[in-house]
Amino acid sequence: MFKQKFCAHRGVSALMPENTLPAFGASLALGADEIEFDVRLTKDNKLVVSHDHNLERISDGIGNISDYTLDELKKLNIGVKHGWKVTFCSAEEVFEQFANKITFNIHLKEHGEDGYLIRELLKLTEKYNAFDSVYFAGSPSELEWMEKIAPNIRRVAIQLPGDKIGIYEMAKKYNCSGVQFWLGMFDRELIDKLHSDGIWCNLFFADSAENYEKYFSMGIDTLLTNRMDLACAYKK
Repeated sequence: MFKQKFCAHRGVSALMPENTLPAFGASLALGADEIEFDVRLTKDNKLVVSHDHNLERISDGIGNISDYTLDELKKLNIGVKHGWKVTFCSAEEVFEQFANKITFNIHLKEHGEDGYLIRELLKLTEKYNAFDSVYFAGSPSELEWMEKIAPNIRRVAIQLPGDKIGIYEMAKKYNCSGVQFWLGMFDRELIDKLHSDGIWCNLFFADSAENYEKYFSMGIDTLLTNRMDLACAYKK
Protein backbone atom coordinates (compact mmCIF):
# COMPACT_ATOMS: atom_id res chain seq x y z
CA MET A 1 0.00 0.00 0.00
CA PHE A 2 2.82 2.39 0.88
CA LYS A 3 5.85 3.21 -1.27
CA GLN A 4 9.15 4.78 -0.20
CA LYS A 5 9.47 8.18 -1.86
CA PHE A 6 11.54 11.35 -1.80
CA CYS A 7 10.12 14.86 -1.60
CA ALA A 8 12.46 17.70 -2.55
CA HIS A 9 12.09 20.24 0.27
CA ARG A 10 11.65 23.67 -1.36
CA GLY A 11 13.40 22.13 -4.36
CA VAL A 12 17.09 21.29 -4.15
CA SER A 13 17.25 23.84 -1.36
CA ALA A 14 20.71 23.05 0.04
CA LEU A 15 22.36 23.82 -3.29
CA MET A 16 20.05 26.26 -5.09
CA PRO A 17 17.81 29.22 -4.23
CA GLU A 18 14.84 27.66 -2.46
CA ASN A 19 11.26 27.73 -3.68
CA THR A 20 12.25 28.77 -7.21
CA LEU A 21 11.37 27.36 -10.61
CA PRO A 22 14.99 26.27 -11.29
CA ALA A 23 15.10 24.40 -7.96
CA PHE A 24 11.85 22.60 -8.79
CA GLY A 25 13.06 21.78 -12.27
CA ALA A 26 16.27 20.31 -10.89
CA SER A 27 14.23 18.23 -8.44
CA LEU A 28 12.24 16.74 -11.29
CA ALA A 29 15.42 16.03 -13.27
CA LEU A 30 16.98 14.29 -10.25
CA GLY A 31 14.03 11.94 -9.91
CA ALA A 32 12.13 13.41 -6.97
CA ASP A 33 8.68 11.93 -6.44
CA GLU A 34 7.39 15.17 -4.95
CA ILE A 35 8.30 18.81 -4.44
CA GLU A 36 7.40 20.64 -1.25
CA PHE A 37 6.74 24.36 -1.40
CA ASP A 38 5.09 27.07 0.68
CA VAL A 39 2.46 29.54 -0.50
CA ARG A 40 1.72 32.99 0.95
CA LEU A 41 -0.46 35.95 0.07
CA THR A 42 0.94 39.20 -1.31
CA LYS A 43 -0.34 42.72 -0.72
CA ASP A 44 -2.57 42.42 -3.80
CA ASN A 45 -3.88 38.98 -2.74
CA LYS A 46 -1.82 37.00 -5.23
CA LEU A 47 -0.28 33.63 -4.36
CA VAL A 48 3.51 33.73 -4.13
CA VAL A 49 5.81 30.83 -3.30
CA SER A 50 7.82 31.61 -0.15
CA HIS A 51 8.58 29.88 3.12
CA ASP A 52 9.39 33.06 5.07
CA HIS A 53 6.90 35.82 5.73
CA ASN A 54 9.67 38.40 5.54
CA LEU A 55 12.33 39.08 2.94
CA GLU A 56 15.69 39.52 4.64
CA ARG A 57 16.88 35.88 4.76
CA ILE A 58 15.75 34.91 1.31
CA SER A 59 16.23 37.99 -0.87
CA ASP A 60 17.78 41.42 -1.36
CA GLY A 61 14.54 43.01 -0.15
CA ILE A 62 13.43 44.16 3.29
CA GLY A 63 10.09 43.98 5.07
CA ASN A 64 7.26 41.49 4.81
CA ILE A 65 5.86 39.59 1.82
CA SER A 66 2.43 40.99 2.62
CA ASP A 67 3.69 44.56 2.15
CA TYR A 68 4.54 43.95 -1.52
CA THR A 69 2.48 43.25 -4.61
CA LEU A 70 3.44 40.24 -6.72
CA ASP A 71 4.86 42.55 -9.40
CA GLU A 72 7.00 44.29 -6.78
CA LEU A 73 8.27 40.97 -5.44
CA LYS A 74 9.17 39.94 -8.98
CA LYS A 75 11.70 42.79 -9.05
CA LEU A 76 13.64 41.32 -6.11
CA ASN A 77 16.43 38.74 -6.31
CA ILE A 78 16.00 35.63 -4.17
CA GLY A 79 19.16 34.06 -5.54
CA VAL A 80 21.50 36.58 -3.98
CA LYS A 81 22.81 34.21 -1.28
CA HIS A 82 23.88 31.75 -3.97
CA GLY A 83 25.23 34.31 -6.40
CA TRP A 84 22.25 33.74 -8.69
CA LYS A 85 19.77 36.10 -10.33
CA VAL A 86 16.35 34.57 -9.90
CA THR A 87 13.02 35.92 -8.75
CA PHE A 88 9.99 34.83 -6.78
CA CYS A 89 7.51 32.62 -8.59
CA SER A 90 3.77 32.58 -8.27
CA ALA A 91 1.84 29.44 -7.36
CA GLU A 92 0.34 29.45 -10.85
CA GLU A 93 3.79 29.39 -12.46
CA VAL A 94 4.59 26.22 -10.52
CA PHE A 95 1.32 24.63 -11.65
CA GLU A 96 1.86 25.78 -15.23
CA GLN A 97 5.30 24.21 -15.47
CA PHE A 98 5.06 21.15 -13.25
CA ALA A 99 1.44 20.13 -12.63
CA ASN A 100 0.94 16.38 -13.19
CA LYS A 101 4.66 15.87 -13.83
CA ILE A 102 5.47 15.57 -10.12
CA THR A 103 3.39 15.54 -6.91
CA PHE A 104 2.98 18.85 -5.09
CA ASN A 105 3.26 18.86 -1.29
CA ILE A 106 1.94 22.37 -0.66
CA HIS A 107 2.58 23.62 2.85
CA LEU A 108 0.13 26.28 4.01
CA LYS A 109 1.14 28.49 6.91
CA GLU A 110 -1.85 30.80 6.47
CA HIS A 111 -5.33 30.39 5.03
CA GLY A 112 -6.29 33.96 4.22
CA GLU A 113 -9.52 35.72 5.08
CA ASP A 114 -12.42 33.26 4.87
CA GLY A 115 -9.99 30.69 3.48
CA TYR A 116 -9.14 32.84 0.45
CA LEU A 117 -5.69 31.28 -0.10
CA ILE A 118 -7.14 27.78 -0.10
CA ARG A 119 -9.93 28.80 -2.47
CA GLU A 120 -7.35 30.15 -4.92
CA LEU A 121 -5.22 27.00 -4.69
CA LEU A 122 -8.35 24.94 -5.32
CA LYS A 123 -9.00 26.98 -8.47
CA LEU A 124 -5.47 26.23 -9.70
CA THR A 125 -5.87 22.54 -8.96
CA GLU A 126 -9.11 22.53 -10.94
CA LYS A 127 -7.66 24.58 -13.81
CA TYR A 128 -4.74 22.18 -14.28
CA ASN A 129 -6.77 19.05 -13.42
CA ALA A 130 -4.15 18.15 -10.83
CA PHE A 131 -6.25 16.55 -8.08
CA ASP A 132 -4.31 13.27 -8.29
CA SER A 133 -0.93 14.97 -7.83
CA VAL A 134 -1.59 17.66 -5.21
CA TYR A 135 -1.99 17.59 -1.46
CA PHE A 136 -2.15 20.34 1.14
CA ALA A 137 -0.21 20.18 4.43
CA GLY A 138 -0.75 22.29 7.51
CA SER A 139 -1.65 22.65 11.17
CA PRO A 140 -5.17 22.60 12.68
CA SER A 141 -6.24 26.14 11.72
CA GLU A 142 -5.37 25.47 8.08
CA LEU A 143 -6.65 21.88 8.08
CA GLU A 144 -10.07 23.06 9.22
CA TRP A 145 -10.34 25.42 6.25
CA MET A 146 -8.95 22.80 3.86
CA GLU A 147 -11.63 20.31 4.84
CA LYS A 148 -14.35 22.96 4.55
CA ILE A 149 -13.30 24.53 1.24
CA ALA A 150 -11.37 21.83 -0.62
CA PRO A 151 -12.57 18.47 0.74
CA ASN A 152 -11.52 16.63 -2.43
CA ILE A 153 -7.85 17.60 -2.09
CA ARG A 154 -5.86 15.29 0.15
CA ARG A 155 -4.78 16.73 3.49
CA VAL A 156 -1.63 16.09 5.53
CA ALA A 157 -1.42 16.99 9.22
CA ILE A 158 1.65 18.71 10.64
CA GLN A 159 2.04 18.81 14.42
CA LEU A 160 4.03 21.77 15.73
CA PRO A 161 5.82 21.56 19.10
CA GLY A 162 3.23 23.80 20.79
CA ASP A 163 0.14 22.01 19.49
CA LYS A 164 -2.09 20.53 22.18
CA ILE A 165 -3.47 17.82 19.91
CA GLY A 166 -1.34 14.84 18.90
CA ILE A 167 -0.66 14.13 15.25
CA TYR A 168 -2.69 10.90 15.17
CA GLU A 169 -5.71 12.62 16.71
CA MET A 170 -5.19 15.58 14.35
CA ALA A 171 -5.12 13.31 11.30
CA LYS A 172 -8.31 11.52 12.37
CA LYS A 173 -10.14 14.73 13.30
CA TYR A 174 -9.53 16.35 9.92
CA ASN A 175 -9.80 13.16 7.84
CA CYS A 176 -6.21 13.40 6.63
CA SER A 177 -4.62 11.06 4.13
CA GLY A 178 -1.19 11.52 5.69
CA VAL A 179 0.91 13.14 8.38
CA GLN A 180 4.23 14.96 8.26
CA PHE A 181 6.48 14.45 11.27
CA TRP A 182 9.18 16.69 12.62
CA LEU A 183 12.37 14.98 13.75
CA GLY A 184 12.12 13.75 17.32
CA MET A 185 8.31 13.74 17.37
CA PHE A 186 7.55 10.15 16.32
CA ASP A 187 8.50 6.51 16.83
CA ARG A 188 7.88 3.18 15.12
CA GLU A 189 4.80 2.49 17.21
CA LEU A 190 3.15 5.72 16.06
CA ILE A 191 4.06 5.01 12.42
CA ASP A 192 2.52 1.55 12.68
CA LYS A 193 -0.62 2.95 14.30
CA LEU A 194 -1.09 5.46 11.47
CA HIS A 195 -0.39 2.84 8.82
CA SER A 196 -3.01 0.55 10.34
CA ASP A 197 -5.56 3.29 9.57
CA GLY A 198 -4.27 3.75 6.02
CA ILE A 199 -2.51 7.04 6.80
CA TRP A 200 0.87 7.62 5.17
CA CYS A 201 3.84 9.17 6.99
CA ASN A 202 6.18 11.92 5.76
CA LEU A 203 9.26 13.06 7.64
CA PHE A 204 10.95 16.46 7.64
CA PHE A 205 13.83 15.85 7.06
CA ALA A 206 16.83 13.64 6.11
CA ASP A 207 19.92 14.64 4.14
CA SER A 208 22.24 11.65 4.13
CA ALA A 209 22.21 8.05 2.90
CA GLU A 210 22.57 6.89 6.50
CA ASN A 211 19.43 8.72 7.56
CA TYR A 212 17.52 7.75 4.44
CA GLU A 213 18.15 4.12 5.36
CA LYS A 214 17.35 4.71 9.04
CA TYR A 215 13.98 6.37 8.55
CA PHE A 216 12.78 4.22 5.66
CA SER A 217 13.54 1.17 7.81
CA MET A 218 11.32 2.65 10.55
CA GLY A 219 8.42 2.75 8.10
CA ILE A 220 8.51 6.36 6.88
CA ASP A 221 6.87 6.54 3.46
CA THR A 222 8.18 9.85 2.13
CA LEU A 223 11.34 11.64 3.20
CA LEU A 224 11.65 15.36 2.70
CA THR A 225 15.22 16.18 1.74
CA ASN A 226 17.21 19.32 0.98
CA ARG A 227 19.74 17.21 -0.94
CA MET A 228 17.89 15.58 -3.78
CA ASP A 229 21.27 15.05 -5.42
CA LEU A 230 22.21 12.67 -2.58
CA ALA A 231 18.77 11.06 -2.68
CA CYS A 232 19.23 10.48 -6.42
CA ALA A 233 22.51 8.63 -5.75
CA TYR A 234 20.88 6.65 -2.92
CA LYS A 235 18.03 5.52 -5.18
CA LYS A 236 20.54 4.15 -7.69
